Amino acid sequence: MDPQTFDGYWLGYLAGHSRPSTRLVHYLGLFFAPIAGIVASFLLVWWAFLVIIPLFYLAALLTHPLLEHNSNKPFADRPLWSAIALLRMLALDMTGGLGRQLRRLDGVARPTP
Repeated sequence: MDPQTFDGYWLGYLAGHSRPSTRLVHYLGLFFAPIAGIVASFLLVWWAFLVIIPLFYLAALLTHPLLEHNSNKPFADRPLWSAIALLRMLALDMTGGLGRQLRRLDGVARPTP
């Protein structure tokens, strides 16, 4: 995996998010929680996003040491690529194409935690 290309980064990102539970918490914490936080700010109280977003982001962050037993640091070094990879992972998971990408990891050296 060459982290200098997006495809290399993508494979590393996918390896770091290989468990379905990790992906689910990331989808909730990094995609759906911000949307819910903004909606709640308009419908409930203005500061709702200040509670919802950090809480769910923290949950997504903790999946790395608690579920994947790795670090999120490799993904934090490239925030734009990380955001693109999250959206790609979510879209592929929702359309049934993620399995093919996960199979690409077979035989590829995975990053050490």
